[in-house]
Amino acid sequence: MSQTTSPTGVEQLADRITAGTERLLRETATDGSDDALAATAAELWDVVAEVDDLLETIDFENLPDTVDMSALPDLVEPDQLPNAIRETDLDQILDLSSIRDAIELRELWNTVDLVDFRTELQQLRSELEDVVGSDAFESSGDSEAAAKVREFVDDVKPDATNAALQQEAKKAAKAARNGVIDGHSKFEKLYESTQRGPGYAGRKPISNNPTAVSSVPYGPLPASVSTRVSTVPTNVRQAPVDALPRIYGRRWKTAARPR
Repeated sequence: MSQTTSPTGVEQLADRITAGTERLLRETATDGSDDALAATAAELWDVVAEVDDLLETIDFENLPDTVDMSALPDLVEPDQLPNAIRETDLDQILDLSSIRDAIELRELWNTVDLVDFRTELQQLRSELEDVVGSDAFESSGDSEAAAKVREFVDDVKPDATNAALQQEAKKAAKAARNGVIDGHSKFEKLYESTQRGPGYAGRKPISNNPTAVSSVPYGPLPASVSTRVSTVPTNVRQAPVDALPRIYGRRWKTAARPR
């Protein structure tokens, strides 16, 4: 979802886990180990592979922007830390009733590919069920913190669905945009190739007539402020997902193909 950058700590950790699991799988397959151990290693490899696919749906570079740091202290009650440790009860230290205030939803929708995330999460759960059994995902409902998280998820589901639809529309728009940019670039080259005859410098004719010179702007774009400045808003009001960068005037020459 973003341009290629150096891997984050989470991505580096995922790469190490993947490499270690792959090495374990190779060793169990070549040293004649017990079949059950080899099967377990294979199942673990499937889990790690799905975790890696899940992480690829998240833009970790921009992930910190999804959290409002000023709201985090309201989610924790430090005075209850000793009791929470002694009784191993996180509910005594966590107060997630205001968790929505700590999450910047618009930034979250622009950081996570929601459709792919849901797909990979379902596949990861399926792989985990093969290892630990489906009963492991049955919640007893005793944790108040977990209940608050589920309540938050249920509360934002309509917004997430709307954001997911707009993300899919944005992907389709990117493909169409790439085609338009390529077509515009080819047209520019074709235009330039037809204007190299004698008597022309771009679209400006070589003439001693000042009227002829001033009435035909340099081409193919006129040299006016309107080709350099746009008053169109960069984003659509109330839209949960950021719009693609606008292309106008001279931006056609520097327009980057979106990924």
